[in-house]
Amino acid sequence: MADLRRELADSKEAINERRELLAAFAECEDSQRAWLLLEDYFSKLSLARKDFPGDDWWPRLLAEKGRKRIEQTALLFLRAKRPLPPELSEQTRLERLLEIEQAEREQDFVRRLETWLLPSQPTHLDSPKAHLRVAARVVPVDEPPGLHELELSFHLFRPRSGERPRTLAELVELTARAVHEQELFPPEDWEWLCWMADLWPAKPPAETTLRLAGLDLLRWLARWGDPPRIEWEGSTDNVFFGGQMIEFVPRLA
Repeated sequence: MADLRRELADSKEAINERRELLAAFAECEDSQRAWLLLEDYFSKLSLARKDFPGDDWWPRLLAEKGRKRIEQTALLFLRAKRPLPPELSEQTRLERLLEIEQAEREQDFVRRLETWLLPSQPTHLDSPKAHLRVAARVVPVDEPPGLHELELSFHLFRPRSGERPRTLAELVELTARAVHEQELFPPEDWEWLCWMADLWPAKPPAETTLRLAGLDLLRWLARWGDPPRIEWEGSTDNVFFGGQMIEFVPRLA
């Protein structure tokens, strides 16, 4: 009925007024003003935003300018199964609109095909809120001279407190808390915490650093050296251990 009333009430003055609104809308670069111009144009046709279903058409209109925006506006009317007003039909060709519609369908098909062939990774609603970082540095030993040990420091990040050093006892104690504590950590970090809890089931060290040498060093490197999880302190590189070993055998003259 609104379309019929508009057709009966259309006059040259009304068409010219809508034509001016349409021209201003086609060239407007400000999104808010463009929206107001389009709403005003709709109201001149006794239409409103609710008469054009969907939410994806406005970005398409805003992405174009000039004649292309006019063409997208005409497509908006056709998709909503509404007749083209005279000021719109005189600036567009039906063949051109059909070409645009076909091109958009082909692009949509290609996009859906790519999504089917290469699906994106699912987004987890609750991302990890805590993170464990282990840093390492080489420190010399007093006796015998020339030998070194690997010193590890443990840092726990939480959103509220930031990153702070933690003792091994504090880290192991996390595994004995409620189940929801596990949900705060990435799986690989929680695996590390459980591994340390198995190392010290009774009384873990109360220091924030741990020095490794000999078999203890080999155990840690074999477990966390490939893929590397221990960071070199002050560097972006990680401590990598691929299983290579060297043995020094004294040679007596």
